[in-house]
Amino acid sequence: MNKIIKVVRAESMDDWEAFEKILRILLEEIYGSADRGMEIYEEKYGAITYYRNYRARKNSYLLLAELEGELIGFLYGRKFRNYSYIYDIAVLPEHRGKGVGRKLVEEFLSLVRPPIYADVQENAVGFFKKLNFRILRSYEEDGVLWYEMLREK
Repeated sequence: MNKIIKVVRAESMDDWEAFEKILRILLEEIYGSADRGMEIYEEKYGAITYYRNYRARKNSYLLLAELEGELIGFLYGRKFRNYSYIYDIAVLPEHRGKGVGRKLVEEFLSLVRPPIYADVQENAVGFFKKLNFRILRSYEEDGVLWYEMLREK
């Protein structure tokens, strides 16, 4: 029997502990240290405070992937006037390669209009290419090589 992955749009941050667990894994993979990543995310972007106090707004989307009530992944993106943007996407390692990330992106695509941009680290480029994103440019920031990617349709 296949277990159903459910993707829901969060109205607020109801389970910071489960969310932070996934966020810390993502940031450790990007920055080599979860603590360093948390520090960068907070100091540069105010993202930790934003996520911790998250309240849905008209053009912001925190999508949560759940399996049997357990949070296994998330995507955060925003819709702007002429484009949309994926800021973060993360899936617990034991659930990767099972379509969770694809479901998150597809749900986001159903809520916004292209073009859609994302800045991703090297190990996510292949995933985004499979979803019809292409590389626009690469750049280095905070010691990490990033790729700006675009999906036009």
